Amino acid sequence: MKRKTINTEAKIKREWSVAQMNRWFTKTAQVLCFSLVVSAFTPILAFAKTEFSTPVSYTEGTVSGTVYLDERVAGDQTQIRVYGPNGNLLNVIDATYTSKFDATNNRYGYDFSTPVSSTYEYINLQSVVDSVYQRVNNANYTNDSDNGSTTPGGSTGDGSDNGGGTTTPGDGSTAVNSIKASSDGSLDAKALQDALAKGDTLEIALNGSDMVNIPAWVLKDNSNYKQITVKNGSAVYYLPLAALNYDTLASSLSVGLNELYIRVTVKMVSESMRSTMQTEAAAMGGKIIGTPVDFNLDATTAAGKTTMINTGNVYVPRSLNFDTVLNQAKTTAFLYNETTKTMTFVPAFYSFSDGKTDVMVKRQGNSIYGVLELNKTFSDIKGHWAESNITMLANKLVVDGVTNTTFQPDRSVTRAEFAAMLVRSLGIQNTGGTSTFKDVASNQWYADVVATAAKLKLVDGYEDGTFRPNNQITREELSAMVVRALSYAGVNTSTEITKGQAMLTKFNDSHKIIWAKDEIAAALSLGIIDGMTSTTIEPLQQATRAQSATMLKRFLTAAKFI
Repeated sequence: MKRKTINTEAKIKREWSVAQMNRWFTKTAQVLCFSLVVSAFTPILAFAKTEFSTPVSYTEGTVSGTVYLDERVAGDQTQIRVYGPNGNLLNVIDATYTSKFDATNNRYGYDFSTPVSSTYEYINLQSVVDSVYQRVNNANYTNDSDNGSTTPGGSTGDGSDNGGGTTTPGDGSTAVNSIKASSDGSLDAKALQDALAKGDTLEIALNGSDMVNIPAWVLKDNSNYKQITVKNGSAVYYLPLAALNYDTLASSLSVGLNELYIRVTVKMVSESMRSTMQTEAAAMGGKIIGTPVDFNLDATTAAGKTTMINTGNVYVPRSLNFDTVLNQAKTTAFLYNETTKTMTFVPAFYSFSDGKTDVMVKRQGNSIYGVLELNKTFSDIKGHWAESNITMLANKLVVDGVTNTTFQPDRSVTRAEFAAMLVRSLGIQNTGGTSTFKDVASNQWYADVVATAAKLKLVDGYEDGTFRPNNQITREELSAMVVRALSYAGVNTSTEITKGQAMLTKFNDSHKIIWAKDEIAAALSLGIIDGMTSTTIEPLQQATRAQSATMLKRFLTAAKFI
């Protein structure tokens, strides 16, 4: 059979230790870069995770260590390519599978060792099999610049609630109390109060019913509670406690607080609905994974009066659990619209443990959510530096091709086109509002999305009241829009500005930034944007579709939306 080689570079965020930072800034010595290339006989395995072990030893001119994959390589041949600081290939070595199966992390280890020049000060590791996982601990390494070349620099920013924000599930460090709902969906108030008194997290397990009515007066009495989840089989709803205004809800239903219930529904869709959804998925070239779930949150009374709860701009988490390792680059969480019978992207963070996958769906509203597997390809991106980013976001329904088979990665992007991509990546449904920009006619395809982007404060118009939707977007404009989207998603971007401003000093054309210096600084610090070269940022250059896809991928990663 024909031999094939996977060589897809990862866009990796940097995690620098103090000692490494000191060496980076005080030494002019060269950096040694390790890249992982997996060679395998067809069929090629679809890797979801690749990382070097910690630590990798570099002593007396020899580098040795282990690289981990989450699937065993067909043909058992894994290679480590060693690059010098000028990008020249210095050495290619085989990493040998030595039965190092790590059952705890469900991964396979491959050992490697090679002599290198002793003039190098430290090593630079780079994983290149897949662009999904982004962690290489305790090692210096590089990432792609915005035109596919390699430049050092950048850091990972810490997120905090801001803008739209998100409800953050607990980290599992505290034991979770559990209580069962009755088979009719009722929950005894005294039993709930007792359970809440035992800790600051509580799991309510459904028991023969798809819903539970939680006494609102008990929740209000425990308003400082950390986390309450409702679980039905493999699906979990994280109750957005901070978004619940019990008094307002009781007033809207004309009842006292002691007559108000919070009803949480976690219902698997019927087999006939799943079949309908599978037909739609097949038409897209994909398939439904598992059974989609209908999540709903209402306020109700014993008399049956009900009102839907609006959680505002809070991204509420819901978990869909699978007893297998999903390929994150080829699967996406989706929202299903029963009226239009369409599936659209919804933000979702993947985590893996013991051969299982937890898909944490994050969205502001309630609906039917599921997971879809796709394998989209475009004939004109083979070998392109942004190929992995483009295909991943196409599989996640975030970006579309220009045709069914072409993407045109190097074509420029209009302001309206990027606004549409950004709104879609936030999982926001268009508001249906009217744009206030005088050059955005209501009959244009972008009218609704521009109005939505403006409402979310992702875009600004010009002083003359225009939006100029068909203007080609610049890197400066793109950076500003993405940083605003991060703020809306709950990432604290303001703390990144100072760090980013220091990073801007290495670009000799930073004076060309007209109005978005703070936004570009934050984008640099968060790893959303990089230089076109090691010394130029080119803020006024028109952004390409490939660059736009790459920025969106980095944005989704920083927001923990993928």
